[in-house]
This record gives sequence, C-alpha cells and structure tokens, in this order.
Amino acid sequence: MKIQYSYLKSFLNTKLSQKKLSDVFTQVGFECEIEGDLIEFDITPNRGDALSLRGLEREFYAYQSTKPTRKLETSSLKPTQDKKVINQIDGSGCGNYYLMLVKGLHKIKNLDAKKQSFIEAAGIPLINPLVDLGNYVMLEIGAPIHVFDFAKLALPINVKFPKFNNTPVTVIGGDIKDVQSSSLTIQDQSGIQAIAGVIGCEKSSVSSKTNNIAVEAAFFRPEIIVNQARKYRLATDASHRFERGVDPEIQQQVLERYLFLLNKIAEYDSVKLYCSYSYKNKNKNKKKNVKLNIAKFNAFSGLTMKANKAILILKNLGFKVLAKSDNVVKFDIPSHRFDITLEEDLYEELLRSYGYDNIPISKPKAGPIIKKREDSALTRLRIGLVHSGFKELMHMPFVSRASFQQLNSNNWAPVELQNPINENEPLLRGSLFQSLFSAVNSNVKKGHTSIRVFEVGNVFKKEKNGFTQLLHLSGIIHHYEPQIAWSQKELTFDFFSLKAEISQIFQTLGLTNIKFQKLSSSMPFNENALEIMIGKQKIAAIGEIDLSVTDKLIKKSAYGFEIYPEKISLIFKNPKIQKTSKFPLSSRDINIVINKSVAYQEVESLIASGKIKHLASFSLISTFEGKDIPKDSVSMTLRFIFQSNKQSLLESEINESIQNLFRILEKKLNAKIRS
Repeated sequence: MKIQYSYLKSFLNTKLSQKKLSDVFTQVGFECEIEGDLIEFDITPNRGDALSLRGLEREFYAYQSTKPTRKLETSSLKPTQDKKVINQIDGSGCGNYYLMLVKGLHKIKNLDAKKQSFIEAAGIPLINPLVDLGNYVMLEIGAPIHVFDFAKLALPINVKFPKFNNTPVTVIGGDIKDVQSSSLTIQDQSGIQAIAGVIGCEKSSVSSKTNNIAVEAAFFRPEIIVNQARKYRLATDASHRFERGVDPEIQQQVLERYLFLLNKIAEYDSVKLYCSYSYKNKNKNKKKNVKLNIAKFNAFSGLTMKANKAILILKNLGFKVLAKSDNVVKFDIPSHRFDITLEEDLYEELLRSYGYDNIPISKPKAGPIIKKREDSALTRLRIGLVHSGFKELMHMPFVSRASFQQLNSNNWAPVELQNPINENEPLLRGSLFQSLFSAVNSNVKKGHTSIRVFEVGNVFKKEKNGFTQLLHLSGIIHHYEPQIAWSQKELTFDFFSLKAEISQIFQTLGLTNIKFQKLSSSMPFNENALEIMIGKQKIAAIGEIDLSVTDKLIKKSAYGFEIYPEKISLIFKNPKIQKTSKFPLSSRDINIVINKSVAYQEVESLIASGKIKHLASFSLISTFEGKDIPKDSVSMTLRFIFQSNKQSLLESEINESIQNLFRILEKKLNAKIRS
C-alpha cells in the first residue's frame, strides 16, 4: 500500500520526518520503503485493518501512547429495511449489506487537488468524481465502496451465488468474464451487476450523465472472496481488502462519511439508506473478549508497564475495557481485529506498540536450563535413519488427482482444497511417496548415484464429517549405479538388505518381537513386499518399488518403506540400560533339520519366547539343502551365545540350556538334530 507522506503527515497531525515516520511503522511491524514523497507499507495478510489511513492512525497513536486528536466528520443517516430495495442476502457469503440511494445529483465537481493526488499516488486511477470519492473513503477508512448508476438498476438487489456456471458478464473496463457458480454476486432483476468484493459490471457503472446513484458498502466474508479475483485474472483494491477481512461493523459509518464529503462536491435532492440487517445487533451475543494479566505480561516481557499505559495502548488500537480488577483487565476485541483470540495476542500488541527496540536487555541470572529432550518412537526413528545415512526431506502436501489415485491402494476418498494454491494440485496427499519419487529423480539428474531419503508428514483421507490425518514416515533407497568397494567388485542392495536395515532400526526402539508377513495392499510396492506386525498391530510396510507408479521418475530398482509412528508410540517403551557382563561368552552351533514350510521367523520367535536360561543372543548362520537332507526339509545352522552376569558358565549349564532349546524345537516344530 502506497501513501503520500505529505498527506499522511497531515492526517496524523505530526511533525515527524518521512524517515522517522517510516521507522515508527517499521517498529510496529509494517516494513516501509521510501520512494520520493511516497511511503510503501508492507502489510501482512492478517492485518487487513491497517490498509487505510484510520488503520495507520490507530497504530501510530498506540506507539506514541497518546490519544488521537482527529475525528472524522460524517452525515447522520438512519437505515431502514425494505424488501423492495434489498431482498435476498446469502448469509454464508455476505454478513452485512448497506445501500445508499442518492437522487437528483447536480453541479457535480471534481475532488480537490490534494485528494486527487492522494488517490493517484496510491495507484488508483481517477475515473469519475462519484467513483473517486468512493475510492478516497476506502483509502481513508478501509472499507471498499461500489457506486452503481441507479437508473441502470432494476431493484430489488439480491446478494447470492449464481444458479448456473459460466454466466458471461462484461465487467468495468470492457472485459468479458464467465462467472462461476462458486462466486458470490450482486444481482438485480435483470441479472448480475457485480462480482461481490471484486469488480462491478460495465452496464451499471456511472458516467458523466449519471444523476442518481446507489452506493454499496458491505461485509463479504474473507473465506468466500479469497482467490476470486485471481480466478478471473483480476487484481483490484477492493478484493485485496475483502480477502484480508474488512471490519463488519463500519458499513454505515463509511456511507455517512461518503455523504458528508459528497456535500462538498455536489448537490442532490434526496438520500436514503437501506440495510439488510444490523450485523452489530445480530452478533451482539457473539462478541469475543480476552483478559490481560498485567503482572504476567511484565514477567513475560521484562517490562514494568503500568496498567494505565497498557489500557491506553489497547484503547488506541480499538479495544474497549469491559472489566478491571487489581492486575487483570478484560477487553472487548474490536470488530476489525480478526487475528486476536488469546491473551498472548495482547502481549504482541503491547510489545509492538511499545517498540521491540525499546525493550531493555536484561542478562540472565543463571545459565540456560536444558529442557528434557523428547524421547518418542518418532524421534528415535529419525535418529536411527540419519545415523544410517538417510537425509530427511520436506515437501508441500498438495498433489494432483492423478498422483493421488496412482498411490491410492486403500481406496481412500481424497481431501479437496477449497482454495488450492495450484489448480493442478487441488488435493491433499494420501501418500508421501510421490514427493520422494520426484526427489530421487531430481538427485539422479544432479549426478547422485546412491540416494537414501525419508520424509515425515501427515497424509489425509476424507471422512463423512471432515477428514482424518495420519502421521507417516516413508523412505526410499535407490542405487542408480552399483556401489563399488575395495573388498569386492560390487555391493548389491536388495530386498533382504532393506529388511535387515529396517529390523535393525526397530531394534533401537526396543522392538524385538516384530513379525513379517505378506502385504495385503502393496501400493507403491510390487509383489516383493511385506508388512511388519507387532501382535495384531500393523506398524510398517516394506518392499520393492513398483516402477510403473513412479511416472518414469525412477527407472531402476528402488526399495521403500512406510512406517506408522503413531501406532508404534502406543506400544513403545524406553529400553532399559543394563551393565555389560564381565564374564566370558560361550558359543555353540547346532544343526537342525526342519520342514521347508517353516520359516526362520517362526524358529526365531519360538526361541525368543522360550526363556532359555543364560541365552544372550542367537542367529542363523547358514541353510543347506541337498545330500542326506529330505526333499521337503532344510538344514539350518544356528549359533547360540550364552553368558551370565554373575559367574563363568559351566559346561553342564550350557549343555542343559542346549537340551532345553532342542526340546522346544522338537516339540513345536518337529525339528531333528542333523548328524
């Protein structure tokens, strides 16, 4: 927003130089740039209330901690309701609608030179005195005004959404726009006369022959207006303000100010104000308030601000005192401040207005206290992956319809954005893999041959009453070229390598009772995939990536995993640290012959649950099929490590444990010792 320094200086009744005035507004959070006589304000999207002279005035006097001296003069009008003038208002898009009818205009002259210069300096062209006056009031107070040629309207006015899509209308300037049924419109009995909050139509615009006008001031809900201007390839000052939120209670004041200034440039026969209903009365029970504890604020900020000064600052910003006790003041939140909900928001207002640079620096009385670090399953998974050579990535959660369906193995209903940033990506993701595919492709193009990446983020699915978001941790391992090592020609990474890595990472969580089983829905994996279970709870899935779902982003074999940290958190327990035994280890190998249908995982699970005395660990050394082994059987060589924390083990103690082991395997799995 660009404002003439000379005009702003006069409006604020200050003698500050252009540089010092810019510094004041920078202090309160609005970055400023000086261009000649202009000051350009960078107003954040949540502060639509500051896009006017009055908005800047509130900030200026709050910073100065003095009461404002200017009071805008207005003409007094009493609004009435008449269905013949304003008939139907769609409350989902319009919260407040006023229409002022001025008839018999004559002797119309231009605005004074200062106001014209002020409007042009703000980047708004001069069109017609009646329109220029509306633009001036918008810059002065902050609420956009639209002026219709009353003779070209067929009352009553309706504010509603069109029944049909792609209704062609000619907007001011001569461009033809196909109005969508999702766009709120101003309609009379002949059709659409304006796209609400964006632009009016050519057929009802004022001209040099206009002598009767209908002046509109309204509160259009920001969530309805946002992105509407961009949809029609337009950018108007009105849409810029409505998208950020216009004060829903100042429409009458705006029209009364317009009428007061109209008296200076024209004469007229009659004027009458109509409204749909009073937003203020309708919402009087919905007023929000917030309490401020002065002592708590001072302890937080390091200031010693008196209650009276805090009240003055907040009053200048539009807050009203509802109740006051020793240290607590209850404030009514002004209607123009959509961004205030918490006590901490008041802290920000006070600190902005006090000036962040003015806050004294106080040295800490003691050293910093290190907070206890979060120790969760997700934290440990992250650490484990990083130590295994993975890089963590972050991506935006928006995807195209095709991408969502391509990875939708669970038949999830997609969550659609009301106002997508990119029209080609209107959905929230149902999987993290699409972004990871793109990342792998990008890194391969940059010459990286060994890629290990993961991402933590929410995925979304639509439910009956909204949507559900689930936390996933997904990763990919991709070796574009074989890894070369000095000890051998090539290192081959395959599905079993992936299984070993993920198993090892789960061990860092203390999860030793995991089971692998065939994956029921395999997307984005091919048939070479498994799901990881703890009891009946599925905590992860691993497998070889199905290259057909990568949109040719990955052209050589890759392996991926998808972990569900929230499910692990339910069963995760911090592993206990134990002292290492000082007594020696003893190892024993035994060869068993077992049916081929029995997987090693069953053997492993059975031994782990057997509670064998002094057994520290065990592993599979090798398997053998062939001579002296029945066709339906396989020989497994198992290595057992025994150790005691109290003494060196005797041979008899180790043999007893071996006998117990074999009895369990023979009884449960019909295993036999291989001679």
